[in-house]
Amino acid sequence: MNGHPQFDEDFDLYALGALEAEEKQAFESHLRACADCTAKLEEANGRMALLALAAPPESVPSGAKERLLRRVHGEAQKTPKVAVPAFLRWLTPALALAALALFIVAVELKTENRVLLEKQTELQADASRLQQEAEREQSVLDLITASDTVKVTLVSGTARPMPEGRAFYHPRKGLLFYASNLPALPSDRTYQLWLVPAQGNPISAGVFQVDALGNGQILLPKLPLDVTAKAFAVTLEPAGGVPQPTGAKVLVGAVT
Repeated sequence: MNGHPQFDEDFDLYALGALEAEEKQAFESHLRACADCTAKLEEANGRMALLALAAPPESVPSGAKERLLRRVHGEAQKTPKVAVPAFLRWLTPALALAALALFIVAVELKTENRVLLEKQTELQADASRLQQEAEREQSVLDLITASDTVKVTLVSGTARPMPEGRAFYHPRKGLLFYASNLPALPSDRTYQLWLVPAQGNPISAGVFQVDALGNGQILLPKLPLDVTAKAFAVTLEPAGGVPQPTGAKVLVGAVT
């Protein structure tokens, strides 16, 4: 146990002697170094003591204690993973039943808290994923609607229906690329998109495959900022892509 107990019910369960061996060992190890949790345990012990003193002494009929313990053990067998604490053995019958009820409620609350904590973690993960998707969609919208985004059509002059690509490029907002009518490739080959700068060697903008209709896309690849593009091209390359183009040009489009 690296930190405080996750659930306040753990203090009552410890006071009742109901924590499992590993949980109990970790709990006691934490108590030795934590004054706050030691104080909470004292409060839990106080609650158990008040429970023991909550009713005046009463005479117990002969055999009642044995019948009660048999009943308590029977109730514990109906409740999964709930062991009857030794704490119950020295209470009067009425108080033992009350303590058993408190014990079962504490176990159920601990289980419910764990389920709620797992659900909260799942919801937080979903919220983070949705936030990332929303930010990505906003980036795509900003790129497409920017007045200085260049729109380039990449074509092939031979095949029918004619393969085509469309690139939306902004030097600071990024690149979107969509292709259509491209033939499917074997697993050892891939399409690779290139940004051809006004100066210098082509810059890889990523690889892509196409679906059954010949459609493919590359959205917001990592590219250096503020690069002036003079053209875009798609080449046929080995799977995984290459640092510089080596294969035949499939699509080519100049920035106008």
